[in-house]
Amino acid sequence: MGLKGSWCEFQETFLTDRKSTIRDYRHGEDEAPDLRAHGEVLYLIHELSRLISADFDRAMGAHDLRNAQWWALMHIHQYEGVTQSELAAVMQMGRASAGKVLERIEKHGWIERRADPEDQRVRRIYLTPKSQPIFDAMSEEGRNLFGRLLKGFTDSETAALLGGLRKLKLNAAREAG
Repeated sequence: MGLKGSWCEFQETFLTDRKSTIRDYRHGEDEAPDLRAHGEVLYLIHELSRLISADFDRAMGAHDLRNAQWWALMHIHQYEGVTQSELAAVMQMGRASAGKVLERIEKHGWIERRADPEDQRVRRIYLTPKSQPIFDAMSEEGRNLFGRLLKGFTDSETAALLGGLRKLKLNAAREAG
């Protein structure tokens, strides 16, 4: 499965022919070029995120894993021992919604919730050994996906892209408070 389809074909044609933008046709050249370029950067990041998620969702569907579930598993892997409230905050969703996602993951046996040793009312979330095969599948699909997406990039271009995205994320996190 790849990022193919009529929308992708339209975008490929549209994005490679950047002599003018839709805004140029509608409003003329009334905005500074750097403002348009920054807007395009944010738009492309959003669209790339959406396309990557859709592609990854298709691949993970074979493992009965949906977007919110693989996203939660990735966060739990990064912050093992997190509480449901902390996970909800990191994922920017309500505590009840996070609870439903966790229930579905728990039914597969990929996580377990344990009482906090210092406060028995608090439940902490941990991965189980049964989650390893799903992480293996996620890692393999991630490598395949990014291999396709980064085709034609040199190592230095990939490193520069990663460095720029890390800076952008850090700036966004600072702005968010």
